[in-house]
Amino acid sequence: MYNKRKQKKKEYGDTIVEEEPKTLLERQRRHQERHPNDKNIRKEDKGVTWSKETERDKRLKQFYKTHTSVWVSETARGWVALPSEEEE
Repeated sequence: MYNKRKQKKKEYGDTIVEEEPKTLLERQRRHQERHPNDKNIRKEDKGVTWSKETERDKRLKQFYKTHTSVWVSETARGWVALPSEEEE
């Protein structure tokens, strides 16, 4: 087993594998070989897509209308049902 403290630390910018520099045309050709379907077209419709409101979302919204969050003890909060008009 080797000792990490005795190993020489790599300095920032040190290369791991010595490789000859490539021309820009060579880099483009290799990229096209690795990604043949890449058309280099920027997508404008990227971003967050929101789904439709689900049944769970509807039930949660209804729950918030009929309940409130209150302190039930010195250190804990809980949900308590609001008195409805039917009960009165």
